[in-house]
Amino acid sequence: MSALSGIRHLIIICSSLFILACSHSGEIQQENVLLLLQQKLHQAGLPADTLAFVAYPLDNPAEKISFQADKSMQPASTMKLLTSITALEQLGPAYRGKTQLRSYEQAQKTMQHPLVLKGVADMDFTLQELWYLLQQAHDQGIRQVPAFQIDRSWFNPARPELTALPFDETPREYYNLLPDALFLQRNMLGIKLESTADKVSGQFYPSLKGLELVTTQVQLTDMPCSEWYPHPQQLAFKRQPDVVQLVLQGEFPKNCQKRDYLQLINRVDFSRLVIQQLWQQISGQKDVPVLEQKTANASVLLAEHQSRTLAEVLRDINKSSDNAVTRQLYLALGAQQGKAETEWTATTSEQQIRDFISSLALDHRSLTLENGSGLSRTERISPLLMTALLQHAYQASYQPELIASMPLAGVDGTLKRRFTQPQTQGKARLKTGTLRNVVALAGFVTDQSGRIWVVASFINDPKAGRGRHVLDDLIEWITRQNNKNSQQ
Repeated sequence: MSALSGIRHLIIICSSLFILACSHSGEIQQENVLLLLQQKLHQAGLPADTLAFVAYPLDNPAEKISFQADKSMQPASTMKLLTSITALEQLGPAYRGKTQLRSYEQAQKTMQHPLVLKGVADMDFTLQELWYLLQQAHDQGIRQVPAFQIDRSWFNPARPELTALPFDETPREYYNLLPDALFLQRNMLGIKLESTADKVSGQFYPSLKGLELVTTQVQLTDMPCSEWYPHPQQLAFKRQPDVVQLVLQGEFPKNCQKRDYLQLINRVDFSRLVIQQLWQQISGQKDVPVLEQKTANASVLLAEHQSRTLAEVLRDINKSSDNAVTRQLYLALGAQQGKAETEWTATTSEQQIRDFISSLALDHRSLTLENGSGLSRTERISPLLMTALLQHAYQASYQPELIASMPLAGVDGTLKRRFTQPQTQGKARLKTGTLRNVVALAGFVTDQSGRIWVVASFINDPKAGRGRHVLDDLIEWITRQNNKNSQQ
């Protein structure tokens, strides 16, 4: 053998040994991580198969570490990432919802036909914005209208609250708010209750003409003020001929003050009372009828309000984990397609998401969708699919908008009080997920060498809350990695 041939042979042998060593090192790394996490699960009293995760550096997916990667898991609010990515892809970061004030004729002092308030998934339509739309009608010379029509038909069904079952025992809370194409004040009202030793008084804020709080049926007790909560059975909704009543029932603590912001009345009554009150203040016309009707021929646009851009709204969705806004966005995906009136918007939205995933040549058999927010007993996704979608999003043009919407470890959003140690603070952008039987984390993590990892991790178990630190340990492990070989 010549000297040159000997050197080539040695190089081939060394190269083979190096590849084998790296492969063996990767296997050891995987085994060490799994051993660490399984020990933590055992200490928390959780079975090993309650965990599923995938993590890998974006510059080298072959370094993937995983456990039950294909397992279909409940993701809780990490599902909001799927809705966010699809919306950025299909609607674009500049997309805005809107609310329109329309008419069937040109503006004149006395209108012959109703004015139409049409909702198109406006995320930011407040009482102030409604006042501004009505004021614009007044500024165009309108003083008398035969009626107002509210058109919520951009979503089908337009009134999901008529048939939907409550998610849990607190249906009045904001996180349980159902979608509405006319998202007026998010149907939320403030309530203040105050008691002495012998009586209870209360008020709404803002106060509405035609809405009355009845406190005469309350029994005062010595229970601690902190223990009282307005459960559904303690607030009875009654519609009288000239007034809508909210009747406080049951027990209430003595010498107690409570404030809350809740879904207190039917959204149809809420919209009617608000429109009547604001229009009377603006025009002087009293008790104008407010009708719930789909409209087709109101072709004159009198005024319009537009919500913040999708890029801005996503910060509410992901940093604050806003279920209500996510569900609005999920339906907007389907409503934009203008499908047949008989097809439910949620069905079209699901098809839009599945078509998007299919266009990436990804397997979506692990995916089960209901409302896109993760506030669901049925929604499922595998960590493998979640990481693949995040990898795609990181390489997309809208990556900055998605990243900016996600909580920053130890700094803001739902991660403000997690990962606050110097090693991890600011080193991860992660969406959290929590239900009674779910804890989850998904997003991006930076390791010691500056590499970006993608990760999706879920624990599903009736006692899942015990395992939150297990997912934190996985993130901390990633931040400790240092790819020295790639830097040389």
